[in-house]
This record gives sequence, C-alpha cells and structure tokens, in this order.
Amino acid sequence: LSLKIMWHNEDVEYMDTSDTPWSWYYLADCGRWHKFEVNGFCTLLYITLMSLYKMCMNLIPLSELTPEYNTVAGYVKKDGLLDKHILSISRIQNLDLWEMYCCKKKQLMRIQGVKGIAERRLFHGTDPKNVDSICKYNFDVRLAGKHGSVYGKGVYFARHATYADNYSKDSTDPLPFYGGGTQSAHGSTRVIFLARVMIGRSTLGQRIFKKPDHGSLENNHESCVDDIKTPKCFVVFDSNQIYPEYLIQYR
Repeated sequence: LSLKIMWHNEDVEYMDTSDTPWSWYYLADCGRWHKFEVNGFCTLLYITLMSLYKMCMNLIPLSELTPEYNTVAGYVKKDGLLDKHILSISRIQNLDLWEMYCCKKKQLMRIQGVKGIAERRLFHGTDPKNVDSICKYNFDVRLAGKHGSVYGKGVYFARHATYADNYSKDSTDPLPFYGGGTQSAHGSTRVIFLARVMIGRSTLGQRIFKKPDHGSLENNHESCVDDIKTPKCFVVFDSNQIYPEYLIQYR
C-alpha cells in the first residue's frame, strides 16, 4: 500500500512506497491513504487495530527519530518562524473527522467540476483546555469571535506559527495520549495546532461576514483572507473544511 502526504503549501504529494509490516492504511472516500499507527517503531496487532478503529480519537506522540517528527518540526520553525523549544509533536488520528473532511472535498470538487481543491497546512493557537474537544469534535464555528472577528465570524488560521502563538495560553495541564496515558507538562507550556485546511477560493474578509459570500445566495468562495495577494490569515466557516492534524507542545 502507499501513503500520500502533502507538505508545505505547494499542494505537492509525496509517495511513500516503503513496505512496513502490519501497518494499517485507511483509504478515505477522497482517494487518499491515511496511515494509523501507535508509533514508528512497533507493529500493530489485530486487537490494537480494532481498538484504534473503535476509539473516537487517538493522540499519538511522535518519536524525535522519525522523519515525520522532523518534517513537522521544520515546518513549525522554518516555515512557521516559531523560535521556541518544541517539547512534543503528536499526530491526531480521528477517523470521523477525516471522513467528513474528505466528503466535503469530494462535494466541492463535484459542484465546481474540478479535480482538486486548494488546501494548506495552517496554524491555530488556543488554550490547552480546548485540546480534547478540538481533537474529538473539531473546531466549533459556533464559538467563533471570542478573540475578534476582523475578517469574518469563522475559525481563524495563520500561515505562521508565530502569529498563532499570540493566541495560545500558558498551562501546566497534561496532554491526553493514546491508551489513556498523559504527558506531564513539566512546568508552563503552550500548544498550537497544525491543521489541514481546505481554503478553496478565497475572498477578502470583513467583520460582518458569516460566510465568504456574505449576503449572497451564491457560494463562489470557501474562505476569507486578510490580503488577497499575500494572505497571512485565513478564515473558514465550515468545520468540515478543517482536519486538525498535529498538536505541537512547546515553551
């Protein structure tokens, strides 16, 4: 089986054809293979696979020795410009949210008559107390506007991790991990999400917007931005356009 991963913001897919025994790949409706595993160094027993499938959400800590960890860390520091010490990177595995994301993508492609929808990996800073809810149920658009709504009443994402850091809060709460375990914060830390966001076609946002094409029955855009040419901030109004993919803990 193969695994397709999209990195950076060039919408480029890299194919991994390595033969990993007993790894489970889930083929979503949108045609992408999504890999589920406990970590990069162990094989999965049948009973483990079944428990992964039945659980609503799994937060899997990545080993610093894996290419996946280094790629995400590089994205946070180099592309995201966050010059802070990373304590942990965890992959969020939520089959329900991934399926809804893929269904939304398939719907937009069918409606627009295209073979692909623009996606980006973007950052979102939040209070650690919101981590469990976001990982299980996704970002809640109904709660939008708590930190302002300059470009619309939706969920805000940043191109750079440094911007998302402004909305993260210090906390000593531990993070819940796969199997019911937790990781001690070892003092005050912060968290940001690295999410896969279906931005589609963007338009300049305004404070009163409740959807990209505010006041119109047409849906010609899927997101709002702060600047059309060089956007640094993206706003989406449908949680199905979001898949929270990684959680980064840092100080």
